[in-house]
Amino acid sequence: MSPLPIMAEVSKAQLDHFPPCLFPASNPTSTVSDYGASTGRGCVELVLEERWSAIEPSVKNLGVPLPTVLKAAWVLTLRCFVPVDIICFGSSDQLFVSNGPNHGAGLEETRSNSDLMLYILRLDGRETIQDFLQRLKNGQKSRVVAAPPGYDIWIVEEQPSRHHCNTVIYYHECENEHGKLQSKLRNNSAAELTLSQVDLILTVTRKSNGQVFADVEFWPYHTSEDMAVGVLRTFQHIFCQLVRAPYNLRLQDVDVCSDHDRRVIQELTGVVSQAENHCVHDIILKQCRLYPDRIAVCSWDGNLTYGELDDLSSRLAYHLVELGVKPETFVLSCFKKSTWAIVARLAILRAGGAYISVNAGNPPSYLGSIICHTNSQVLVSESEFADRFRDLVPAFIEVTLEWLRGLPAEDKSPVCETIRADNACLVIFTSGSTGQPKGIIQTHQSYATAIRDYVRNLKLDSATRFLQFDDYAFDISNLEFMVPLFIGGCCCVPGPMKTVQDLANNMNSLKANVAFLTPTVAIKLVPADVPCLKILCVGGEPLSRDLLTKWASSTTKLINQYGMGEVAICCAYNDQIHSTSGGNLGRPASGAIWVVDASSPEKLIPIGAVGEFLIEGPHLSRRYLDNTFHHRTEAAFLDKAPQWMAEMHPERCSARLYRSGDLGRLYHNGTFDYIGRKDTILKMDGCRIDAVEVEYQARKALSPEDSIVVDILGIIDGREDPVLTAFLYLHDHPASTAPAIEKEPFLRNVTNDVSVAEKVAYIKASIGQALPDYMIPTIFLLITWMPRTASNKTDRKKIRWVGQKYYLAEQEKRRNWPYYVQRQHLLPV
Repeated sequence: MSPLPIMAEVSKAQLDHFPPCLFPASNPTSTVSDYGASTGRGCVELVLEERWSAIEPSVKNLGVPLPTVLKAAWVLTLRCFVPVDIICFGSSDQLFVSNGPNHGAGLEETRSNSDLMLYILRLDGRETIQDFLQRLKNGQKSRVVAAPPGYDIWIVEEQPSRHHCNTVIYYHECENEHGKLQSKLRNNSAAELTLSQVDLILTVTRKSNGQVFADVEFWPYHTSEDMAVGVLRTFQHIFCQLVRAPYNLRLQDVDVCSDHDRRVIQELTGVVSQAENHCVHDIILKQCRLYPDRIAVCSWDGNLTYGELDDLSSRLAYHLVELGVKPETFVLSCFKKSTWAIVARLAILRAGGAYISVNAGNPPSYLGSIICHTNSQVLVSESEFADRFRDLVPAFIEVTLEWLRGLPAEDKSPVCETIRADNACLVIFTSGSTGQPKGIIQTHQSYATAIRDYVRNLKLDSATRFLQFDDYAFDISNLEFMVPLFIGGCCCVPGPMKTVQDLANNMNSLKANVAFLTPTVAIKLVPADVPCLKILCVGGEPLSRDLLTKWASSTTKLINQYGMGEVAICCAYNDQIHSTSGGNLGRPASGAIWVVDASSPEKLIPIGAVGEFLIEGPHLSRRYLDNTFHHRTEAAFLDKAPQWMAEMHPERCSARLYRSGDLGRLYHNGTFDYIGRKDTILKMDGCRIDAVEVEYQARKALSPEDSIVVDILGIIDGREDPVLTAFLYLHDHPASTAPAIEKEPFLRNVTNDVSVAEKVAYIKASIGQALPDYMIPTIFLLITWMPRTASNKTDRKKIRWVGQKYYLAEQEKRRNWPYYVQRQHLLPV
């Protein structure tokens, strides 16, 4: 690959159009917000290379000076920790030389603010090491900056600041073997100097004795010492590869995980839960036999003891067997909040089947697709939905107490003797990208394992009264139903709710002491209104500081919970939440969580670097449903662990792993931060929304020349409610332009444009005919043109960045968007 061209001089005003390249804070519990408030600085150091002579020939063969190799290593190091493709950092082309015993004295005085310049580079993983080094070497200085097509490196005579970047690299040659550069970060007057505007300073020193030495200075309130050491080790590891690896090695193939980090990761992933080889219903039935008189279900429409739950579910289970239900048979279940939804689920499991909970409000085409893909012959429901479902399946069962008591009671137990722990337990449906819903098959083993560990992690017991709040069609409802019944507790089913006060009243009347809510709902609850609540689990979205502060003063324990439909119950939990750590997921709940390069699971990344979560453990689902999604199963589930597993845990080479698509980072204390999605699966109000699926349905109301992109705006450090937003490009609209005319697309509100408003109404109708209401965008913005990537794909990152910038600008002008519409619903659809 030939070197990319160098930039020409254009308008300096474009500098602010580059996304900032900020090394992330790794002390999330710190409350220091003033960067000049702390005077204590930290420093870690190591020997980069013992003998310069050992690498000098290799550096010369690269055809670039040593400082260029060091800068290249720093660029690749930053790329690990900052998830952007344009890297920005401060550096100096001036060579600092010191001698004499007072190596720091005098050198500080010779260094002025003009020594530093801003380096801005666009990375291409396909580029070779040699081409990248030459491109960096040939970078030309410019007092001005922009981003015309084809230019990919900038060196700007502009002082680094946190507006652009927060790292600096220096190179220093010392004639005294004890010499080392003293940076301005250590100067007591740092607040008055440029270097007080950065958080990390890397200094590389080549001593007269041939030793190449490196140190990192940092503000401890921003960067932990463990992280500083890890950064330095990563830099050393990458530098050694640039010097010693084949020159035609592509940047994306450079190994970035140091031996130091591999040892730490190996220790953190050393324990994975043992699989629970029992069926879900067998564990529940054990509680039924031990405590037959204890209340199992406390509902607005009636209570059931464990003995009654055993009897009624047994009667229904035998009836289901007579209808042909057996292991690997899928049975539909559709109920409003009700005691009988719990009975039906348990009965389906006892009959050997797997239940699929559906929402009666979903479009007929959506429900029909589920029935088609599962070959479901039986649907268990209530009288209200009889007319809707009776003609969709051969057997429609209307469950009532009188009807159940009229069924024969059988003494034989178990109902199904052939069911095993590896048989299907339930199927969760999410939207697909081709107009068809996507089913995830969960086994008894996965759920039994996950619930066992969940109970242990949260220290739950038979006094647990778990609120069954979520819609039955969503996966959290399985947790709310199974967890209390596993331990002899009580499943509390609330009545109809329209307001947050209704929710609080239900909690109090049911005496619910454990609940799972999305942050959107939890922030609206007043802790004093629910004194019965002892544990509040929240998840599905980042936790805002307002939410954390609100519940911190209450007696309720707040737990952040992270998971997805492909993994039973949850992947990680955080029961030590601080007011500044809303994005911290805590530690793994059942298995191990690995962080790998988002483009390749074969590549481990450093601790603290941003990558994709790989989930390992017996709580993984089996696969996606039927051959329609066979390619999705192959892409998402790794049946053979990557090579690094053999190096770290050879006994787990056969382990299955799930590629979550979620981006985050691992910390040295074993906790994880959630950053976002790498694909188009969005999360809002705890619900997963496939943006591609929404766009697929919306395009039915558009012409072939039009385009639409769906994303979520408004999540700014968790402080604003997320808003599902559609960016709409209309080919024949007067505002539409060609990309060459503007540096970036322009956004405008469609509220006052009658022709566009009519189009938006058609789009909403098209989406609503096929998808649930929560998948219909709330906000529509007209975009003048659709940004494209180098491979001519829609540049979603660019669109999101432009959208967030527009959002912030509107917020600055007036507290609320002029077109902002507050979501009226309190509870998930």
